[in-house]
Amino acid sequence: MSFEELRMSEYAHDKGKLLRIFLLSCAFVAGAIWLSFHPPAGADLRLIIVLMLITTALFGYVALSVSRKLLSKRPGMVVSTAGLRLWDFPGQIVPWSAIRSFDRIQSKHVDSIALQLDPLFARTLIKRGRFFGSRSKINVVLSNLNGHPAQIYYEFSELASAAREAEAQAPQEGGSEVLEPVLHDARYPVFTYVLIAILVAVYACELAFGVDEPQDGAPSVRTLYILGGTFRQSIIGDGEWWRLFTAPFLHGNILHLVFNCIALWFAGRLFERLIGWRWFAAIFFVSALGGSVASVWINPPGIVGVGASGGIIGLFAAVIVGSIRFRSGQIAYALQAGAIRILIPSLLPLFGAAKGGDTVDYAAHLGGAVTGAVLTLLLLRLWPRKRPTPRFGAAAIGLSALFVIVTLVSLLPIIYTRQFIVDNPMINYFAGNYQRAATGFAGRAVEDPATAPYFNLWRYLAQKRGNDTKANDDLAVAARQMDQGTWPYPVYSLFLGELRPVEVMAKAADSNQRCEAAFYNGEWYLMSGDTREARQLFQTALSSCPTTYLEFDGAKGELNRLDAH
Repeated sequence: MSFEELRMSEYAHDKGKLLRIFLLSCAFVAGAIWLSFHPPAGADLRLIIVLMLITTALFGYVALSVSRKLLSKRPGMVVSTAGLRLWDFPGQIVPWSAIRSFDRIQSKHVDSIALQLDPLFARTLIKRGRFFGSRSKINVVLSNLNGHPAQIYYEFSELASAAREAEAQAPQEGGSEVLEPVLHDARYPVFTYVLIAILVAVYACELAFGVDEPQDGAPSVRTLYILGGTFRQSIIGDGEWWRLFTAPFLHGNILHLVFNCIALWFAGRLFERLIGWRWFAAIFFVSALGGSVASVWINPPGIVGVGASGGIIGLFAAVIVGSIRFRSGQIAYALQAGAIRILIPSLLPLFGAAKGGDTVDYAAHLGGAVTGAVLTLLLLRLWPRKRPTPRFGAAAIGLSALFVIVTLVSLLPIIYTRQFIVDNPMINYFAGNYQRAATGFAGRAVEDPATAPYFNLWRYLAQKRGNDTKANDDLAVAARQMDQGTWPYPVYSLFLGELRPVEVMAKAADSNQRCEAAFYNGEWYLMSGDTREARQLFQTALSSCPTTYLEFDGAKGELNRLDAH
Protein backbone atom coordinates (compact mmCIF):
# COMPACT_ATOMS: atom_id res chain seq x y z
CA MET A 1 0.00 0.00 0.00
CA SER A 2 1.42 3.41 -0.99
CA PHE A 3 1.35 6.40 1.29
CA GLU A 4 -1.24 8.12 -0.88
CA GLU A 5 -3.69 5.27 -0.39
CA LEU A 6 -3.67 5.62 3.39
CA ARG A 7 -5.70 8.80 3.42
CA MET A 8 -6.62 11.57 0.97
CA SER A 9 -8.76 14.75 1.09
CA GLU A 10 -9.74 16.87 -1.94
CA TYR A 11 -10.84 20.48 -1.91
CA ALA A 12 -12.45 21.94 -5.03
CA HIS A 13 -12.41 25.59 -6.06
CA ASP A 14 -15.31 27.76 -4.98
CA LYS A 15 -16.62 28.34 -8.50
CA GLY A 16 -19.24 30.88 -7.38
CA LYS A 17 -16.66 33.16 -5.80
CA LEU A 18 -14.28 32.76 -8.74
CA LEU A 19 -17.08 33.57 -11.20
CA ARG A 20 -17.84 36.79 -9.36
CA ILE A 21 -14.17 37.78 -9.49
CA PHE A 22 -13.99 36.90 -13.21
CA LEU A 23 -17.11 38.91 -14.13
CA LEU A 24 -15.98 41.89 -12.09
CA SER A 25 -12.56 41.85 -13.76
CA CYS A 26 -14.12 41.59 -17.23
CA ALA A 27 -16.41 44.50 -16.40
CA PHE A 28 -13.41 46.66 -15.45
CA VAL A 29 -11.59 45.72 -18.68
CA ALA A 30 -14.66 46.38 -20.85
CA GLY A 31 -15.32 49.68 -19.07
CA ALA A 32 -11.72 50.83 -19.53
CA ILE A 33 -11.76 49.99 -23.25
CA TRP A 34 -15.14 51.68 -23.76
CA LEU A 35 -13.95 54.79 -21.92
CA SER A 36 -10.88 55.04 -24.17
CA PHE A 37 -13.14 55.21 -27.25
CA HIS A 38 -15.70 57.52 -25.58
CA PRO A 39 -13.62 59.87 -23.40
CA PRO A 40 -15.46 62.56 -21.41
CA ALA A 41 -15.50 66.00 -22.96
CA GLY A 42 -12.37 67.93 -22.04
CA ALA A 43 -10.56 64.89 -20.62
CA ASP A 44 -6.87 64.31 -21.33
CA LEU A 45 -6.94 61.48 -23.86
CA ARG A 46 -3.35 60.45 -23.07
CA LEU A 47 -4.20 59.99 -19.39
CA ILE A 48 -7.32 58.01 -20.35
CA ILE A 49 -5.21 55.69 -22.55
CA VAL A 50 -2.58 55.15 -19.84
CA LEU A 51 -5.27 54.31 -17.28
CA MET A 52 -6.92 51.99 -19.80
CA LEU A 53 -3.69 50.11 -20.42
CA ILE A 54 -2.98 49.70 -16.71
CA THR A 55 -6.55 48.61 -15.93
CA THR A 56 -6.68 46.21 -18.87
CA ALA A 57 -3.34 44.62 -17.99
CA LEU A 58 -4.15 44.26 -14.28
CA PHE A 59 -7.72 43.03 -14.46
CA GLY A 60 -7.08 41.09 -17.68
CA TYR A 61 -4.41 39.10 -15.85
CA VAL A 62 -6.80 38.48 -12.95
CA ALA A 63 -9.57 37.37 -15.33
CA LEU A 64 -7.18 35.05 -17.18
CA SER A 65 -5.94 33.47 -13.95
CA VAL A 66 -9.45 32.98 -12.61
CA SER A 67 -10.83 31.66 -15.91
CA ARG A 68 -8.36 28.79 -15.91
CA LYS A 69 -9.65 27.66 -12.52
CA LEU A 70 -13.28 28.15 -13.58
CA LEU A 71 -12.85 25.93 -16.62
CA SER A 72 -10.78 23.30 -14.85
CA LYS A 73 -12.42 20.31 -13.19
CA ARG A 74 -9.31 19.53 -11.18
CA PRO A 75 -9.42 20.18 -7.44
CA GLY A 76 -7.72 23.21 -6.02
CA MET A 77 -5.84 21.18 -3.44
CA VAL A 78 -5.37 17.48 -2.64
CA VAL A 79 -3.66 16.42 0.57
CA SER A 80 -2.63 12.84 1.24
CA THR A 81 -0.08 10.91 3.20
CA ALA A 82 2.14 11.02 0.11
CA GLY A 83 2.18 14.78 -0.12
CA LEU A 84 0.37 17.81 -1.42
CA ARG A 85 -1.08 18.32 -4.90
CA LEU A 86 -1.88 21.89 -5.97
CA TRP A 87 -3.71 23.24 -8.98
CA ASP A 88 -0.74 25.48 -9.85
CA PHE A 89 1.54 22.43 -10.29
CA PRO A 90 -0.48 19.97 -12.41
CA GLY A 91 0.56 16.33 -12.43
CA GLN A 92 3.10 16.91 -9.66
CA ILE A 93 3.19 16.16 -5.95
CA VAL A 94 4.94 18.05 -3.19
CA PRO A 95 6.07 15.47 -0.61
CA TRP A 96 5.80 16.43 3.01
CA SER A 97 9.55 16.07 3.35
CA ALA A 98 9.96 18.98 0.90
CA ILE A 99 7.81 21.31 3.03
CA ARG A 100 10.11 23.02 5.52
CA SER A 101 7.32 24.92 7.26
CA PHE A 102 3.78 26.13 6.88
CA ASP A 103 1.71 28.83 8.62
CA ARG A 104 -1.87 29.97 8.49
CA ILE A 105 -2.28 33.64 7.52
CA GLN A 106 -5.59 35.31 8.27
CA SER A 107 -6.88 38.77 7.39
CA LYS A 108 -10.26 40.40 6.93
CA HIS A 109 -10.76 39.09 3.37
CA VAL A 110 -8.19 36.32 2.93
CA ASP A 111 -7.46 33.08 4.77
CA SER A 112 -4.49 31.13 3.44
CA ILE A 113 -1.67 28.69 4.16
CA ALA A 114 1.88 29.91 3.46
CA LEU A 115 4.24 27.04 2.54
CA GLN A 116 8.04 27.23 2.58
CA LEU A 117 9.55 24.53 0.33
CA ASP A 118 13.05 23.16 0.08
CA PRO A 119 14.75 25.35 -2.61
CA LEU A 120 16.36 22.39 -4.39
CA PHE A 121 13.06 20.56 -4.67
CA ALA A 122 11.25 23.77 -5.67
CA ARG A 123 13.43 24.03 -8.80
CA THR A 124 12.00 20.75 -10.07
CA LEU A 125 8.43 22.04 -9.98
CA ILE A 126 6.82 23.27 -13.18
CA LYS A 127 4.40 26.11 -12.51
CA ARG A 128 1.17 26.67 -14.34
CA GLY A 129 0.50 30.11 -15.79
CA ARG A 130 2.13 32.47 -13.32
CA PHE A 131 4.23 35.45 -14.23
CA PHE A 132 5.53 36.34 -10.79
CA GLY A 133 6.41 34.65 -7.52
CA SER A 134 8.82 32.08 -6.17
CA ARG A 135 8.45 28.31 -6.43
CA SER A 136 9.83 27.87 -2.91
CA LYS A 137 7.17 30.11 -1.37
CA ILE A 138 3.63 28.98 -2.08
CA ASN A 139 0.43 30.55 -0.82
CA VAL A 140 -2.75 28.41 -0.82
CA VAL A 141 -5.86 30.61 -0.49
CA LEU A 142 -8.25 28.59 1.68
CA SER A 143 -11.08 31.11 1.23
CA ASN A 144 -11.20 30.25 -2.50
CA LEU A 145 -11.79 26.56 -1.77
CA ASN A 146 -15.08 24.85 -1.01
CA GLY A 147 -15.34 24.28 2.72
CA HIS A 148 -14.67 26.20 5.92
CA PRO A 149 -11.06 27.50 6.01
CA ALA A 150 -10.58 26.47 9.66
CA GLN A 151 -11.73 22.91 8.95
CA ILE A 152 -9.52 22.67 5.85
CA TYR A 153 -6.50 23.89 7.79
CA TYR A 154 -7.19 21.43 10.61
CA GLU A 155 -7.33 18.48 8.20
CA PHE A 156 -4.23 19.79 6.41
CA SER A 157 -2.13 20.04 9.57
CA GLU A 158 -3.43 16.74 10.96
CA LEU A 159 -2.66 14.86 7.74
CA ALA A 160 0.74 16.56 7.48
CA SER A 161 1.72 15.23 10.89
CA ALA A 162 0.44 11.74 10.14
CA ALA A 163 2.10 11.65 6.73
CA ARG A 164 5.47 12.69 8.11
CA GLU A 165 5.33 9.90 10.67
CA ALA A 166 4.39 7.34 8.02
CA GLU A 167 7.08 8.63 5.67
CA ALA A 168 9.71 8.37 8.40
CA GLN A 169 8.86 4.70 9.00
CA ALA A 170 8.69 3.72 5.30
CA PRO A 171 11.76 2.27 3.51
CA GLN A 172 13.43 4.68 1.13
CA GLU A 173 13.42 3.65 -2.52
CA GLY A 174 16.60 4.29 -4.48
CA GLY A 175 16.94 5.74 -7.93
CA SER A 176 15.06 8.51 -9.63
CA GLU A 177 12.55 8.30 -12.39
CA VAL A 178 13.32 10.12 -15.61
CA LEU A 179 10.55 12.58 -16.46
CA GLU A 180 8.91 11.93 -19.78
CA PRO A 181 7.07 14.58 -21.80
CA VAL A 182 3.35 14.44 -21.10
CA LEU A 183 0.26 16.36 -22.09
CA HIS A 184 -0.25 19.06 -19.48
CA ASP A 185 -3.56 20.80 -18.81
CA ALA A 186 -5.03 17.87 -20.72
CA ARG A 187 -8.61 19.04 -20.57
CA TYR A 188 -8.38 22.72 -21.49
CA PRO A 189 -5.75 24.52 -23.62
CA VAL A 190 -6.69 27.79 -21.95
CA PHE A 191 -4.39 30.14 -23.87
CA THR A 192 -5.88 28.91 -27.14
CA TYR A 193 -9.38 29.65 -25.89
CA VAL A 194 -8.37 33.06 -24.59
CA LEU A 195 -6.68 33.96 -27.89
CA ILE A 196 -9.76 32.90 -29.86
CA ALA A 197 -11.92 35.04 -27.58
CA ILE A 198 -9.60 38.00 -28.13
CA LEU A 199 -9.73 37.61 -31.92
CA VAL A 200 -13.54 37.47 -31.82
CA ALA A 201 -13.67 40.54 -29.54
CA VAL A 202 -11.32 42.48 -31.82
CA TYR A 203 -13.48 41.65 -34.84
CA ALA A 204 -16.53 42.92 -32.96
CA CYS A 205 -14.61 46.15 -32.29
CA GLU A 206 -13.80 46.42 -36.02
CA LEU A 207 -17.53 46.44 -36.75
CA ALA A 208 -18.45 48.70 -33.83
CA PHE A 209 -15.66 51.28 -34.12
CA GLY A 210 -14.96 51.26 -37.85
CA VAL A 211 -14.65 54.55 -39.67
CA ASP A 212 -17.09 53.31 -42.34
CA GLU A 213 -20.34 51.40 -42.07
CA PRO A 214 -19.76 47.62 -42.36
CA GLN A 215 -20.81 46.09 -45.67
CA ASP A 216 -22.25 42.57 -45.56
CA GLY A 217 -21.02 42.26 -42.00
CA ALA A 218 -17.41 43.03 -42.91
CA PRO A 219 -15.27 46.09 -42.12
CA SER A 220 -14.09 48.29 -44.98
CA VAL A 221 -10.49 48.31 -46.16
CA ARG A 222 -10.19 51.85 -44.83
CA THR A 223 -11.31 50.66 -41.40
CA LEU A 224 -8.75 47.83 -41.44
CA TYR A 225 -6.02 50.30 -42.35
CA ILE A 226 -7.00 52.84 -39.68
CA LEU A 227 -7.26 50.14 -36.98
CA GLY A 228 -3.74 48.85 -37.67
CA GLY A 229 -3.50 46.78 -40.86
CA THR A 230 -0.08 46.55 -42.53
CA PHE A 231 0.64 48.92 -45.43
CA ARG A 232 4.13 49.24 -46.89
CA GLN A 233 4.23 53.02 -47.29
CA SER A 234 2.95 53.61 -43.76
CA ILE A 235 5.45 51.19 -42.22
CA ILE A 236 8.56 51.95 -44.29
CA GLY A 237 7.87 55.54 -45.33
CA ASP A 238 6.06 56.87 -42.25
CA GLY A 239 7.72 54.70 -39.58
CA GLU A 240 4.48 53.10 -38.35
CA TRP A 241 6.23 49.80 -37.56
CA TRP A 242 3.71 49.07 -34.80
CA ARG A 243 1.34 47.90 -37.56
CA LEU A 244 3.40 44.69 -37.74
CA PHE A 245 2.07 43.87 -34.26
CA THR A 246 -1.54 45.00 -34.61
CA ALA A 247 -2.38 43.49 -38.01
CA PRO A 248 -2.43 39.84 -36.78
CA PHE A 249 -5.37 40.62 -34.48
CA LEU A 250 -7.54 42.00 -37.33
CA HIS A 251 -9.63 40.03 -39.84
CA GLY A 252 -11.22 41.05 -43.13
CA ASN A 253 -14.55 39.21 -42.82
CA ILE A 254 -16.36 36.64 -40.73
CA LEU A 255 -15.17 33.67 -42.80
CA HIS A 256 -11.57 34.82 -42.45
CA LEU A 257 -12.05 34.93 -38.67
CA VAL A 258 -13.92 31.62 -38.37
CA PHE A 259 -11.42 29.57 -40.38
CA ASN A 260 -8.47 31.05 -38.51
CA CYS A 261 -10.12 30.29 -35.17
CA ILE A 262 -10.81 26.71 -36.24
CA ALA A 263 -7.19 26.25 -37.29
CA LEU A 264 -6.00 27.79 -34.03
CA TRP A 265 -8.21 25.44 -32.03
CA PHE A 266 -6.83 22.40 -33.85
CA ALA A 267 -3.31 23.58 -33.05
CA GLY A 268 -3.92 24.37 -29.42
CA ARG A 269 -5.88 21.29 -28.41
CA LEU A 270 -2.68 19.20 -28.65
CA PHE A 271 0.39 21.38 -29.10
CA GLU A 272 -0.32 23.80 -26.24
CA ARG A 273 -0.89 20.88 -23.90
CA LEU A 274 2.42 19.33 -24.97
CA ILE A 275 4.82 22.27 -24.72
CA GLY A 276 2.86 24.44 -22.29
CA TRP A 277 1.07 27.73 -22.86
CA ARG A 278 4.22 29.85 -22.45
CA TRP A 279 6.08 28.57 -25.49
CA PHE A 280 2.88 28.00 -27.44
CA ALA A 281 2.05 31.70 -27.02
CA ALA A 282 5.61 32.76 -27.85
CA ILE A 283 5.65 30.71 -31.07
CA PHE A 284 2.31 32.19 -32.14
CA PHE A 285 3.28 35.81 -31.48
CA VAL A 286 6.77 35.59 -32.99
CA SER A 287 5.40 33.74 -36.04
CA ALA A 288 2.68 36.38 -36.42
CA LEU A 289 5.39 39.06 -36.43
CA GLY A 290 7.37 37.09 -39.01
CA GLY A 291 4.25 36.80 -41.14
CA SER A 292 3.65 40.55 -40.99
CA VAL A 293 7.22 41.32 -42.01
CA ALA A 294 7.06 38.90 -44.96
CA SER A 295 3.69 40.31 -46.03
CA VAL A 296 5.05 43.86 -46.20
CA TRP A 297 8.31 42.75 -47.83
CA ILE A 298 6.93 40.43 -50.51
CA ASN A 299 3.43 41.69 -51.36
CA PRO A 300 2.71 44.59 -53.77
CA PRO A 301 2.95 48.00 -52.05
CA GLY A 302 -0.78 48.81 -52.21
CA ILE A 303 -1.93 45.85 -50.09
CA VAL A 304 -3.51 46.28 -46.65
CA GLY A 305 -2.64 43.08 -44.75
CA VAL A 306 -4.55 41.66 -41.77
CA GLY A 307 -5.10 38.29 -40.10
CA ALA A 308 -3.66 35.80 -37.64
CA SER A 309 -2.73 33.36 -40.42
CA GLY A 310 1.00 33.98 -40.07
CA GLY A 311 0.95 33.00 -36.41
CA ILE A 312 -1.29 29.99 -37.05
CA ILE A 313 0.81 28.67 -39.92
CA GLY A 314 3.83 29.20 -37.66
CA LEU A 315 2.18 26.85 -35.15
CA PHE A 316 1.58 24.35 -37.94
CA ALA A 317 5.28 24.44 -38.84
CA ALA A 318 6.14 24.15 -35.14
CA VAL A 319 3.99 21.03 -34.85
CA ILE A 320 5.80 19.38 -37.77
CA VAL A 321 9.23 20.27 -36.38
CA GLY A 322 8.18 19.38 -32.84
CA SER A 323 7.23 15.84 -33.87
CA ILE A 324 10.98 15.22 -34.43
CA ARG A 325 11.34 14.89 -30.67
CA PHE A 326 8.99 11.89 -30.70
CA ARG A 327 10.09 9.73 -33.60
CA SER A 328 7.49 7.07 -32.90
CA GLY A 329 4.61 6.36 -30.61
CA GLN A 330 1.24 7.89 -29.87
CA ILE A 331 2.49 11.45 -29.29
CA ALA A 332 4.28 11.52 -32.65
CA TYR A 333 1.21 10.19 -34.43
CA ALA A 334 -1.06 12.69 -32.69
CA LEU A 335 1.25 15.56 -33.62
CA GLN A 336 1.35 14.57 -37.26
CA ALA A 337 -2.41 14.00 -37.43
CA GLY A 338 -3.00 17.35 -35.74
CA ALA A 339 -0.71 19.05 -38.25
CA ILE A 340 -2.90 17.80 -41.10
CA ARG A 341 -5.95 19.23 -39.40
CA ILE A 342 -4.18 22.58 -39.15
CA LEU A 343 -3.10 22.55 -42.79
CA ILE A 344 -6.60 21.97 -44.18
CA PRO A 345 -8.26 24.94 -42.40
CA SER A 346 -5.32 27.13 -43.36
CA LEU A 347 -6.20 26.53 -47.04
CA LEU A 348 -9.97 26.92 -46.65
CA PRO A 349 -9.93 30.76 -46.66
CA LEU A 350 -9.23 30.46 -50.40
CA PHE A 351 -12.95 29.97 -50.89
CA GLY A 352 -13.92 32.86 -48.65
CA ALA A 353 -11.40 35.10 -50.38
CA ALA A 354 -12.79 34.30 -53.80
CA LYS A 355 -16.25 35.42 -52.72
CA GLY A 356 -15.08 38.61 -51.04
CA GLY A 357 -12.67 39.71 -53.72
CA ASP A 358 -9.75 39.46 -51.30
CA THR A 359 -6.60 37.44 -51.71
CA VAL A 360 -4.90 34.92 -49.45
CA ASP A 361 -1.73 36.40 -48.00
CA TYR A 362 0.67 33.60 -48.95
CA ALA A 363 3.62 35.84 -48.05
CA ALA A 364 2.39 36.03 -44.45
CA HIS A 365 1.90 32.25 -44.46
CA LEU A 366 5.49 31.76 -45.64
CA GLY A 367 6.94 34.20 -43.13
CA GLY A 368 4.99 32.63 -40.27
CA ALA A 369 5.97 29.08 -41.25
CA VAL A 370 9.69 29.88 -41.49
CA THR A 371 9.66 31.79 -38.20
CA GLY A 372 7.73 29.06 -36.38
CA ALA A 373 9.98 26.31 -37.69
CA VAL A 374 13.22 28.12 -36.78
CA LEU A 375 11.99 29.01 -33.29
CA THR A 376 10.88 25.42 -32.64
CA LEU A 377 14.21 24.00 -33.80
CA LEU A 378 15.91 26.28 -31.28
CA LEU A 379 13.40 25.22 -28.66
CA LEU A 380 14.14 21.51 -29.22
CA ARG A 381 17.86 22.09 -28.65
CA LEU A 382 17.04 23.71 -25.31
CA TRP A 383 14.57 21.02 -24.24
CA PRO A 384 16.27 18.38 -22.06
CA ARG A 385 14.93 14.84 -22.26
CA LYS A 386 14.37 14.79 -18.52
CA ARG A 387 11.98 17.75 -18.58
CA PRO A 388 8.29 17.34 -19.49
CA THR A 389 8.15 20.91 -20.84
CA PRO A 390 10.77 23.14 -22.52
CA ARG A 391 13.17 25.28 -20.53
CA PHE A 392 13.27 29.08 -20.30
CA GLY A 393 9.55 29.59 -19.78
CA ALA A 394 10.31 33.08 -18.47
CA ALA A 395 11.95 33.99 -21.79
CA ALA A 396 8.85 32.75 -23.63
CA ILE A 397 6.66 34.89 -21.39
CA GLY A 398 8.96 37.84 -22.08
CA LEU A 399 8.56 37.44 -25.84
CA SER A 400 4.79 37.25 -25.56
CA ALA A 401 4.62 40.12 -23.10
CA LEU A 402 6.71 42.33 -25.40
CA PHE A 403 4.36 41.61 -28.32
CA VAL A 404 1.28 42.33 -26.22
CA ILE A 405 2.73 45.53 -24.71
CA VAL A 406 3.65 46.93 -28.13
CA THR A 407 0.15 46.07 -29.36
CA LEU A 408 -1.49 47.82 -26.42
CA VAL A 409 0.70 50.90 -26.75
CA SER A 410 -0.21 50.98 -30.46
CA LEU A 411 -3.79 51.76 -29.43
CA LEU A 412 -2.62 55.35 -28.87
CA PRO A 413 -1.98 56.25 -32.55
CA ILE A 414 -4.94 54.09 -33.62
CA ILE A 415 -7.37 55.91 -31.33
CA TYR A 416 -5.95 59.34 -32.23
CA THR A 417 -6.22 58.64 -35.97
CA ARG A 418 -9.67 57.11 -35.73
CA GLN A 419 -10.97 59.99 -33.62
CA PHE A 420 -9.54 62.53 -36.05
CA ILE A 421 -11.31 60.85 -38.96
CA VAL A 422 -14.58 60.38 -37.11
CA ASP A 423 -14.58 64.04 -36.01
CA ASN A 424 -13.57 65.40 -39.44
CA PRO A 425 -16.75 65.92 -41.49
CA MET A 426 -14.84 66.65 -44.71
CA ILE A 427 -13.10 63.25 -44.56
CA ASN A 428 -16.43 61.54 -43.88
CA TYR A 429 -18.05 63.43 -46.76
CA PHE A 430 -15.60 62.16 -49.37
CA ALA A 431 -15.60 58.69 -47.79
CA GLY A 432 -19.35 58.45 -48.43
CA ASN A 433 -20.36 58.65 -44.75
CA TYR A 434 -22.87 61.41 -45.47
CA GLN A 435 -24.97 61.14 -42.33
CA ARG A 436 -21.88 61.33 -40.12
CA ALA A 437 -20.54 64.20 -42.26
CA ALA A 438 -23.81 66.15 -41.96
CA THR A 439 -23.77 65.75 -38.19
CA GLY A 440 -20.14 66.90 -38.10
CA PHE A 441 -20.78 70.01 -40.21
CA ALA A 442 -23.76 70.91 -38.02
CA GLY A 443 -21.55 70.64 -34.95
CA ARG A 444 -18.87 72.83 -36.55
CA ALA A 445 -21.54 75.45 -37.32
CA VAL A 446 -22.51 75.63 -33.66
CA GLU A 447 -18.88 75.77 -32.49
CA ASP A 448 -17.82 78.54 -34.93
CA PRO A 449 -20.62 81.07 -35.58
CA ALA A 450 -18.36 83.18 -37.83
CA THR A 451 -18.07 80.45 -40.45
CA ALA A 452 -21.43 78.79 -39.65
CA PRO A 453 -22.96 79.82 -43.05
CA TYR A 454 -20.35 77.74 -44.89
CA PHE A 455 -20.66 74.74 -42.60
CA ASN A 456 -24.44 74.85 -43.04
CA LEU A 457 -23.92 74.77 -46.83
CA TRP A 458 -21.70 71.70 -46.45
CA ARG A 459 -24.29 70.08 -44.21
CA TYR A 460 -26.81 70.60 -46.99
CA LEU A 461 -24.47 69.02 -49.56
CA ALA A 462 -23.92 66.01 -47.28
CA GLN A 463 -27.66 65.67 -46.66
CA LYS A 464 -28.41 65.78 -50.39
CA ARG A 465 -25.77 63.14 -51.13
CA GLY A 466 -27.23 61.00 -48.33
CA ASN A 467 -30.81 61.42 -49.66
CA ASP A 468 -31.92 63.17 -46.47
CA THR A 469 -35.45 64.52 -47.04
CA LYS A 470 -34.86 67.32 -44.52
CA ALA A 471 -31.99 68.85 -46.50
CA ASN A 472 -33.97 71.73 -48.09
CA ASP A 473 -35.89 72.49 -44.88
CA ASP A 474 -32.68 72.67 -42.83
CA LEU A 475 -31.06 74.92 -45.43
CA ALA A 476 -34.10 77.23 -45.43
CA VAL A 477 -33.94 77.51 -41.63
CA ALA A 478 -30.24 78.41 -41.83
CA ALA A 479 -30.95 80.99 -44.57
CA ARG A 480 -33.53 82.78 -42.42
CA GLN A 481 -30.85 83.29 -39.77
CA MET A 482 -28.62 85.20 -42.23
CA ASP A 483 -28.52 88.76 -43.47
CA GLN A 484 -29.74 88.53 -47.07
CA GLY A 485 -27.40 91.30 -48.12
CA THR A 486 -24.25 89.42 -47.11
CA TRP A 487 -22.23 86.66 -48.75
CA PRO A 488 -22.76 83.68 -49.08
CA TYR A 489 -26.55 84.21 -48.96
CA PRO A 490 -26.71 84.10 -52.81
CA VAL A 491 -25.38 80.52 -52.61
CA TYR A 492 -28.30 79.62 -50.31
CA SER A 493 -30.66 81.16 -52.87
CA LEU A 494 -29.04 79.01 -55.58
CA PHE A 495 -29.74 75.74 -53.77
CA LEU A 496 -33.22 76.89 -52.72
CA GLY A 497 -34.09 77.50 -56.39
CA GLU A 498 -34.26 81.30 -56.19
CA LEU A 499 -31.17 82.10 -58.32
CA ARG A 500 -29.31 80.61 -61.28
CA PRO A 501 -25.53 79.93 -61.30
CA VAL A 502 -24.77 82.95 -63.51
CA GLU A 503 -26.65 85.21 -61.07
CA VAL A 504 -24.67 83.85 -58.11
CA MET A 505 -21.41 84.58 -59.93
CA ALA A 506 -22.61 88.12 -60.68
CA LYS A 507 -23.23 88.79 -56.99
CA ALA A 508 -19.66 87.74 -56.01
CA ALA A 509 -17.80 90.91 -54.96
CA ASP A 510 -14.16 89.78 -55.09
CA SER A 511 -11.88 86.97 -56.25
CA ASN A 512 -12.41 84.90 -53.09
CA GLN A 513 -16.18 85.05 -53.44
CA ARG A 514 -15.91 84.23 -57.15
CA CYS A 515 -13.84 81.12 -56.37
CA GLU A 516 -16.50 80.08 -53.85
CA ALA A 517 -19.25 80.76 -56.36
CA ALA A 518 -17.43 78.59 -58.90
CA PHE A 519 -17.31 75.69 -56.46
CA TYR A 520 -20.94 75.85 -55.34
CA ASN A 521 -22.10 76.35 -58.93
CA GLY A 522 -20.17 73.20 -59.72
CA GLU A 523 -22.05 71.37 -56.95
CA TRP A 524 -25.35 72.66 -58.40
CA TYR A 525 -24.46 71.30 -61.86
CA LEU A 526 -23.29 68.04 -60.33
CA MET A 527 -26.68 67.61 -58.61
CA SER A 528 -28.32 68.34 -61.96
CA GLY A 529 -26.31 65.56 -63.64
CA ASP A 530 -24.11 67.86 -65.76
CA THR A 531 -20.71 66.44 -64.80
CA ARG A 532 -18.90 68.19 -67.68
CA GLU A 533 -19.87 71.70 -66.53
CA ALA A 534 -19.31 70.67 -62.89
CA ARG A 535 -15.78 69.48 -63.66
CA GLN A 536 -14.86 72.78 -65.32
CA LEU A 537 -16.15 74.81 -62.39
CA PHE A 538 -14.33 72.61 -59.89
CA GLN A 539 -11.11 73.08 -61.83
CA THR A 540 -11.69 76.86 -61.71
CA ALA A 541 -12.23 76.72 -57.95
CA LEU A 542 -9.16 74.58 -57.44
CA SER A 543 -6.96 77.02 -59.33
CA SER A 544 -8.38 80.20 -57.77
CA CYS A 545 -9.36 79.39 -54.16
CA PRO A 546 -6.83 79.79 -51.33
CA THR A 547 -5.58 76.43 -50.08
CA THR A 548 -7.02 77.15 -46.61
CA TYR A 549 -10.58 77.39 -47.92
CA LEU A 550 -13.09 74.58 -47.56
CA GLU A 551 -13.92 75.08 -51.22
CA PHE A 552 -10.33 74.29 -52.24
CA ASP A 553 -10.46 70.93 -50.45
CA GLY A 554 -13.97 70.37 -51.78
CA ALA A 555 -12.97 71.02 -55.39
CA LYS A 556 -9.96 68.73 -55.08
CA GLY A 557 -12.07 65.96 -53.57
CA GLU A 558 -14.85 66.25 -56.16
CA LEU A 559 -12.37 66.14 -59.04
CA ASN A 560 -10.73 63.04 -57.57
CA ARG A 561 -14.11 61.41 -57.23
CA LEU A 562 -15.08 62.31 -60.81
CA ASP A 563 -11.76 60.94 -62.09
CA ALA A 564 -12.34 57.69 -60.18
CA HIS A 565 -15.63 57.19 -61.98
